[in-house]
Amino acid sequence: MKALVKGPINIKKASEVAPELDIIQVNDEASLFSHAHDADIILMMNLGWIRNGFPALLNASPQLRWFHCSSAGIDPLICPELVDSDVSLTCGKGLTVGPLLAEHAFALMMSLTRGLVESARVKQWNPQSSSAQRAYEISGKKLGIVGFGGTGKELALRAQSFGMEVIAIRRTPACKSNFIEWSQDRLLDMLEISDFVVIAVPDTPDTRSMFDSEAFLRMKKSAILINVGRGQTVETDALVNALIDNQIAGAGLDVVDPEPLPENHPLWDMDNVIITPHIAGNSPERAKRNEIAVLNNLERFCNGSPLKGTVDVNLGY
Repeated sequence: MKALVKGPINIKKASEVAPELDIIQVNDEASLFSHAHDADIILMMNLGWIRNGFPALLNASPQLRWFHCSSAGIDPLICPELVDSDVSLTCGKGLTVGPLLAEHAFALMMSLTRGLVESARVKQWNPQSSSAQRAYEISGKKLGIVGFGGTGKELALRAQSFGMEVIAIRRTPACKSNFIEWSQDRLLDMLEISDFVVIAVPDTPDTRSMFDSEAFLRMKKSAILINVGRGQTVETDALVNALIDNQIAGAGLDVVDPEPLPENHPLWDMDNVIITPHIAGNSPERAKRNEIAVLNNLERFCNGSPLKGTVDVNLGY
């Protein structure tokens, strides 16, 4: 069997856990395609230049059985060629990126609740500023989480430490849980009572434009929206109108639609909005966690055990 590796995976360690594999490091697109014809496994630490060429790679890899990428968002890879194949797709969802996105969500949230946005912009010593006067604590507040996968669960654990009440929306609520879990048909009910709403869902046909004008009308006027999932989940014009009309109190956005956000976009000038450039998944520790996950899955693949972090290509996550 042959495995192709693109990215910082320790080849020696990989050979130790899977000695039956012929492991080849590929450094560019040409090298990848030249070896793809008899590859059983392709491991890519980032999508990079293959993002738009995945169908061609699948067609060039007739023996492929498993493809891994370290990204949590794999929507660029979902294509008819993949759905119709027997290739297993795994990604960095769950423990690999979940803690990072959860921490970033809280950074955005607390930047707004503690008055950090105005202070960072104005750079003046003014304890009487409007944002300083409006600062408040998050303890005792309700946190609504849309999407209760790896990121959502990491969010819930951190919220619990802050003394918040968590209500999670997920496709299939667990029968037994340490948190309140509601099905998707109760999204609007959750929006009506949440003080903060964090979006942590992938981009799928079901989640696209989930947050439209109706959703913002159902939210509390004091509520804050945080998005660390995908920009397409939120209708940007509807969000802008909701902020202008004071239908919600603020927004913290690591992802937007479109990306990058144009320089003259009105969201940049709003004092109750903080935007980061899709960096929630950044951390030097992420590469190590991803390597551990890949090595564990290599061992499982060679033993015939189910892979962890597998994507349901029909659902898109």
